[in-house]
Amino acid sequence: MQRHLAVRTALLALLAAIVDCRAPAATGQVSPTPSATSFGTAADGARQLKYAVVSLTRPSGHSHTTIAADGTRTTDYVYHENGRGPELTLTYRLQPDGTLASYQARGRDEMGIAVDEQFAVEPGRARWQSSSERGETALTGAAFYLPLNTSCEVDGLLARALEKANGKLSLLPAGEARLESTGEFKVTVSGTQRHLRSVSISGLDFVPSLVWLDDDGSYFGTVDSWFACVPEGWEGAIDPLIAEGKRLNTVRDAALAQQLAQRPPAAGLAIAHARVFDAAGKKWLDDQTVVVRGDRIVALGPSAKTTIPAGALVIDAKGKSLLPGLWDAHVHLSQADGLLDIASGVTTVRDVGNDPDLADDLKRRFDSGEAVGPHVLRYGVVEGRGPDAASWTITAMNETEARAAVDFYVKRGYDGIKIYNSTPVALVPLIAQLAHDHQMRVDGHVPFGMRAEDCVRAGYDEVTHINMVYLNFLAGPEVDTRTTARFTVVAAGAASLDLASKPVQDFIALLRARHTAIDPTVGVFERLFTSRTGAIPPAWRSIADRLPVQVRRTFLTGGLPIPDGMDQRYNDSAAAMPRLITVFHDAGIPLLPGTDDWAGVTLARELELYVQGGIPAAEVLYLDTLGVARVLGQDRTSGSIEVGKFADLVLVDGDPIVRISDVSRVVSVVKSGVVYDPAALNRAVGVRPWQESP
Repeated sequence: MQRHLAVRTALLALLAAIVDCRAPAATGQVSPTPSATSFGTAADGARQLKYAVVSLTRPSGHSHTTIAADGTRTTDYVYHENGRGPELTLTYRLQPDGTLASYQARGRDEMGIAVDEQFAVEPGRARWQSSSERGETALTGAAFYLPLNTSCEVDGLLARALEKANGKLSLLPAGEARLESTGEFKVTVSGTQRHLRSVSISGLDFVPSLVWLDDDGSYFGTVDSWFACVPEGWEGAIDPLIAEGKRLNTVRDAALAQQLAQRPPAAGLAIAHARVFDAAGKKWLDDQTVVVRGDRIVALGPSAKTTIPAGALVIDAKGKSLLPGLWDAHVHLSQADGLLDIASGVTTVRDVGNDPDLADDLKRRFDSGEAVGPHVLRYGVVEGRGPDAASWTITAMNETEARAAVDFYVKRGYDGIKIYNSTPVALVPLIAQLAHDHQMRVDGHVPFGMRAEDCVRAGYDEVTHINMVYLNFLAGPEVDTRTTARFTVVAAGAASLDLASKPVQDFIALLRARHTAIDPTVGVFERLFTSRTGAIPPAWRSIADRLPVQVRRTFLTGGLPIPDGMDQRYNDSAAAMPRLITVFHDAGIPLLPGTDDWAGVTLARELELYVQGGIPAAEVLYLDTLGVARVLGQDRTSGSIEVGKFADLVLVDGDPIVRISDVSRVVSVVKSGVVYDPAALNRAVGVRPWQESP
């Protein structure tokens, strides 16, 4: 739950733009010593629980709880990552059944918005109130309130309450959690061994959340490739628990793949009587039949002239539109993303920053069919070090480290390098040249001390995130773009930028001369600038309504803190961003559509914003298929429906050239010749199929 409500909100809702690997770290691993004081007793007799919070290999915060003699728990929770993070004081009490009797959270959230969340159980009723939610309900049985502002320790409280309730509990404000025991595991740190049990909790996120418990049922920790919360002194258990978590996920993914993938017979697959999108011509071809054998397209032509092999699986596509597999050029893959992507017709993604072991493992299993997921291009991050640096495992502060960082990704066969916020300015041209020497592309954020135009001159093949482009014109040298200033400066100034001005036109000329692309991820900034606490932005309601209830709640937490009198300005800046994208497009600057957000389900909104800015829908479909494939050198096998290319196909109910949002009305998906039912995929991750949306 902590991973979902805190980290997921930060990394996704607040943008893996904001967050944007696990391997031998250039800075070294955490080397703790188990300590009996991690779970001790204070001088006044109060019990103390002390947890360390680690992001990848970097200590990033703590969760310290004092349990008074009367049972009142007070938690000091601090998590600082990538220039921001929550600072909370939590005060709460438990009922005999382990559910919350009362709860209060105060402090500030991930982006600095003041927090005052309260919950209380009264005789027969429960009430809750925060800046995002307010409600009450009659209680007819046990129910666990899920705080929006919380610490990792609440994972353990929920797990224990579920065990007391025989594995099932109603959630407040809504939903239901279920518990399943998944195994046992022993960890040894500095000669001390601990026997742990793993349980998974469903109902909180797209996939079950794994929680580690001690033998007595008390909470040990929450661990995955990105985020870990374990007792202080037991940080050495993180890597073994990550490995065991991956093993458990692999087993689950394989079972889902077996259940959800439909492999056509040896005779192949035929999709008949479809309206086919000709990506090169940016137009429809009426009444076409596509024949697939194995993982490739072997025939395409008018239905009246195209022979369907005897014994082939036939899909009648009359009245529907067949698109090449869609792309998402900006993702950070996590456990649920393969299913989410394929369900939304996304058959190829570019992972532009991840735990390398996780990205490599997912790519391998997606390619082999052991898990459901898209084709994956991998870009490895190189970051600097410092208090506001992001927690990447591959870092560089000097030439030797920069060479080692690039070499690490070269040996793993990566497609590109991504340079991040705190990379020393002097190393940027070197990293770019080293990558280019190995035929790898270079993209990235704009490191502190540089502007986007400096990065282009230093060798970037593309600039990542539209906010980084705006900072080229709006931020002076005094603005520390490692902090949330990289968002607030743009939210305050984007609306007033003159797109016809000389600085903008000079920048466009530079991009054109250097053949540099833009990876805008405009959707995440629309959400960041237009979200207000307690309300779902109108443009995102259709997406939110389909998501699991606890995921949907994160929309209510808002976006940036808004200074007095700036509400309309932030909205206007969000509206301005698609117009700049159109200016780039009209000038011939390559655009790479990507989301940096919840996988699959948010791509349609990203494409809608391109159209909203003034790019014709047929052109947007081209950009997200053959266009991105050409830019990234994948057009020999991807991007269009042609004989010899991968059989990556998306059948939609509608006409996306008339209404681009119809790309979300997916009725069938083919990836490498394997057929998937999107409704079944969506249900497997708790997403309501579009056909069932209100």
